[in-house]
Amino acid sequence: MQIFGFFRKMLMENNGSISLILERPFSSYPIHQLHHTSDIDIMFNRGRIPIATWNKTILSSNLKASEGSGNSGFITFSSKFLTSHGWKLLNDDPKGYVDLPSQKTLRSPVSQFVCVFSERESGDGEWAYGNFPVEEYIKALERSEGELYYNHGLGMRFSKITEQIYVGSCIQTEADVKNLSSVGITAVINFQSVAEAENWGINSNSINESCQRSNILMINYPIRDADSFDMRKKLPFCVGLLLRLLKKNHRVFVTCTTGFDRSPASIIAYLHWITDTSLHAAYNFVTGLHFCKPDRPAVAWATWDLIGMVESGGHDGPATHAVTFVWNGQEGEDVSLVGDFTGNWKEPMKASHMGGPRYEVEVRLPQGKYYYKYIINGQWRHSTASPIERDERGNVNNIIVVGDIANVRPSIQQKKKDVNIVKVIERPLTENERFVLAKAARCVAFSVCPIRLAPK
Repeated sequence: MQIFGFFRKMLMENNGSISLILERPFSSYPIHQLHHTSDIDIMFNRGRIPIATWNKTILSSNLKASEGSGNSGFITFSSKFLTSHGWKLLNDDPKGYVDLPSQKTLRSPVSQFVCVFSERESGDGEWAYGNFPVEEYIKALERSEGELYYNHGLGMRFSKITEQIYVGSCIQTEADVKNLSSVGITAVINFQSVAEAENWGINSNSINESCQRSNILMINYPIRDADSFDMRKKLPFCVGLLLRLLKKNHRVFVTCTTGFDRSPASIIAYLHWITDTSLHAAYNFVTGLHFCKPDRPAVAWATWDLIGMVESGGHDGPATHAVTFVWNGQEGEDVSLVGDFTGNWKEPMKASHMGGPRYEVEVRLPQGKYYYKYIINGQWRHSTASPIERDERGNVNNIIVVGDIANVRPSIQQKKKDVNIVKVIERPLTENERFVLAKAARCVAFSVCPIRLAPK
């Protein structure tokens, strides 16, 4: 579609089944809200949704439920139409706005229109059609509000966080390497695994060689995608590595596949731990500069792990985790929790009946090692669904270790079976906690070899 006027003319002059207009799917968009916008917005659609029309009703409110069925139709096309000649035509279009008789509407540098099909110009395509209950669709969109969608076809995207730190999606081509070099990038921390790169059709060896030719230091440190535990365990080394590079005056590009999670999370952790910025402020700062949704709980978990490293696994301060202790017994039982954290076994806490055989007690605890039992109808018992340990007197107690200790060489151990649920608490740090955190983060950084940029 070379000019917007041609599209408008087609809609005005043709009747019946005239055309299919496919637009670039930048991200999800609430279709049901389109009728609140003007006709130009509906036709042009800001490029946010892959939508096609086969008649002129797209200019009115066909996206609303009809009076009869309460359904609305849809049609989708394969993303293969986003490549080849269409991309070149759209990217070479120098025009930055759409001309209308009464107004000029700004648009993004790359046009959203990808291709047009009509009865006069046929084309092959993979497509599907159908209908859906509009009310259910609206509810689903509201539930997914704020979700991110990664479009690999848009290429590498990055944002400047500080003068020395950039963050973004994966490097796909040698041209991307040249682009990074042009903005002064001298080092790359890449959290994408080789297998992950292969899945996206990226030649890792070619990218590494291109970085070497451009005098860019490439450091690959894979973190499993969408794995909060792996992220938590590896964050200390990531931050230590980033600090080492910045101390050597590198301008660093931190990247993962999407640029949505792993890479911004490591920068947030760096700002929180090294620059004494609160987690809340660091999170808002990075997400305000870069379109992303990092794993915030993983950063909070790793923060307490770092503090635990200096304090030998314990914590003499406010609660760091919320623990839900679970007893699965029989309905109608009188259940209480007792342990070394309930007034040294002297102050039982009554459990709430959650339905069926399940009883729960939530306790906020500082990280550390705790012993406990349950009192069931007046009798002291331990749970077989959680870890146990025998004390020096031969008594069998349940045991729970809240939190962990950070390490520059994290060992991913198999978790012991435990029915209890532990959640991290994010709260403002005390002055002593801030001091301990800064010390721990720098201890980890000094555990990174400045020559090989690997654990000592």
